[in-house]
Amino acid sequence: MQTENTNPDLQGVEQNVQDLTNASLIFARALGLILEEQEGIIVDISGDINLGENVKKVIVFNYQNQVHIYKCDEDLPEGSPVKMDKKEEDSSESAQ
Repeated sequence: MQTENTNPDLQGVEQNVQDLTNASLIFARALGLILEEQEGIIVDISGDINLGENVKKVIVFNYQNQVHIYKCDEDLPEGSPVKMDKKEEDSSESAQ
């Protein structure tokens, strides 16, 4: 698992909310530039982030120039590329 460091010059110093917000926005922008429209990747969040008891994996994907995060109900390996289903884009998205 990789660790996050928003300010490597201050390693060991507690990061403030603005540092974390800036880092999140920068990474979301970078993902939006990398991923094609309706293209995404599976991310395993078990143990790292608490999005609810039943959420173990999410799909991070680009849709209409925004990065979205949806719960992944399928048992796909972390790092798997997915293409979101166009026919459901206005309701709930699903991985193909």
